[in-house]
Amino acid sequence: MVNNNASAVLLALGTLAKGKEVIVSRGQLVEIGGSFRIPEVMEQSGAILVDVGATNKTHPRDYRSAVTGETALLLHVHTSNYRIVGFTRETTVEELVELGSEYKIPVMSDLGSGFLVDLAKYGLPKEPSVQETVAAGADVVTFSGDKLLGGPRPASSWARNTI
Repeated sequence: MVNNNASAVLLALGTLAKGKEVIVSRGQLVEIGGSFRIPEVMEQSGAILVDVGATNKTHPRDYRSAVTGETALLLHVHTSNYRIVGFTRETTVEELVELGSEYKIPVMSDLGSGFLVDLAKYGLPKEPSVQETVAAGADVVTFSGDKLLGGPRPASSWARNTI
């Protein structure tokens, strides 16, 4: 357990994929809180970014066509800080788990802030929960412990200098 999701993503990528390829949808290359960008976190981890699909549409076949002998991880990033609407298609965690199982490649899901309770029953938009993502078969699930569990938050300048 670490303080924030950017730290968790950095550590997981560095542990599971340093020097290897990580496939992620182009539409999921987001900037998260604290100005951490997925491509930059991935670069710092030593993982090699392989982006697939288009900003608005990514299909399982996009991931499939990018898998090589150097692929260490399939990454799904929750785009919690923005939405693309209209002509869209996102590959689900379940679809990635199926593909990962076929190729024996682990699947990591970055849930951003993360949720433990279904907030839709309170009239808020549906968000994937940690439990649902684990049940979907993701091998690694990361989320912000500081936001979700109320832990201490680092000063943003400290975080930027250490991540």
